[in-house]
Amino acid sequence: MGARVMLLTDRPRGLTACRLASYDCLVETEDEFFAALSSLLDDPMGYDLFVMDCDAFGGVQAAERAIATLIAADAKMRVMLLSSEFDIPAYPLGRRSAVCLPDAVSEAGFRQGFDHVLRDRSAMSMM
Repeated sequence: MGARVMLLTDRPRGLTACRLASYDCLVETEDEFFAALSSLLDDPMGYDLFVMDCDAFGGVQAAERAIATLIAADAKMRVMLLSSEFDIPAYPLGRRSAVCLPDAVSEAGFRQGFDHVLRDRSAMSMM
């Protein structure tokens, strides 16, 4: 897909990073909460997707803070959250709503969340 992804994780070579890379994403990882938000907000090209492995950074409560910060700054990328606090996947329809996946989500569930969160992303072509 060629999506540009900021992944906030304590496992830069973990399952989430590997899955995103297997989808031909350009994955940039960060292991510090505020550094990831700063990168997201200060990047002139912009990211297509922000993925957060929530558990290592304060769980869903920290994810809510991150999303509130991004919305306040009028950031335009989509958000996908993974946490052991989620019992079942949530694939909301709102563009400002995060896809929420249990940390132990299957490959098929992760792919469904990825496709859902980027469902209206325009494909970019280089000529």
